[in-house]
Amino acid sequence: MAAFNSTLGFHRVYATYNREKESLEAVARLLDIDIRFIKTASIEHNASLQRQRGFMANSSDAAEIDTHRRIYADMVADDIQSALILSSKVDVEVDLKMRLATAMSSNPEMQQGGFDFLLVGQKYSNPLELGASHVRTVLQQQRGVVGVVDSSLVQQRFWTKKEFLERRTRVYRPSSPRGFGHAYAVSGQMARHLYYASLEGHGAAASGARDLDDVLADAIGAAGLPLVFSVSPPPVVLHCSEEMGGQYLARSALHAMSLRTNDPARYAPYVDWVHMWK
Repeated sequence: MAAFNSTLGFHRVYATYNREKESLEAVARLLDIDIRFIKTASIEHNASLQRQRGFMANSSDAAEIDTHRRIYADMVADDIQSALILSSKVDVEVDLKMRLATAMSSNPEMQQGGFDFLLVGQKYSNPLELGASHVRTVLQQQRGVVGVVDSSLVQQRFWTKKEFLERRTRVYRPSSPRGFGHAYAVSGQMARHLYYASLEGHGAAASGARDLDDVLADAIGAAGLPLVFSVSPPPVVLHCSEEMGGQYLARSALHAMSLRTNDPARYAPYVDWVHMWK
């Protein structure tokens, strides 16, 4: 098994990318993580996938499903027992290694039975996350008030965010697993199941277009009673709006290297939460 320092406690780390992977490569160098990059298919190949396999997913989602299936094939071929799969678009905590080590040792159920899926990153907070509902309520208290800033509310928002982000990293059972598209770990046994299963069938469901979250959620159900866990607070995130209950980092690795700024022309708007007063 590879050293913990380079694989974060998993046997291998993969990252999917389309055009840009420089930011995640910089994070990997900073944190000494060994990542195997997997390029997604071209637009032409995506369209071919839709025609040949009957995908109802759009070409982008079809390519993502196919890319992850190729990762499972690689895991099967090399007999990889566990792997972390990332999107090149993610940002991570500077202390990612410590947070993951703490999380993976925090849950006795996970320690006894291992895991089939481990959601390391999420776009949106999960209702079962400790304090998620409270922090969302506090953050929404100033919504709709234009030109008026109540200093007590601003400080309450700041300390609520700070306490929420600095809570102890732990593993819990999510109510509705989401976030496969950008940061999750999968066991070797589940990777074999997904490789040999008909992911195309899930992607072509008559109910409409399916993204990777939908397809893997269906595959999880088809696997019986898999062990699915989620890390809270997620140490890997994609940027999304605060109004939607988005996940944020306490200290961004990209921000620490001056690779992520508040200039939307360069990267998605981002600042560390503990430095945000409004």
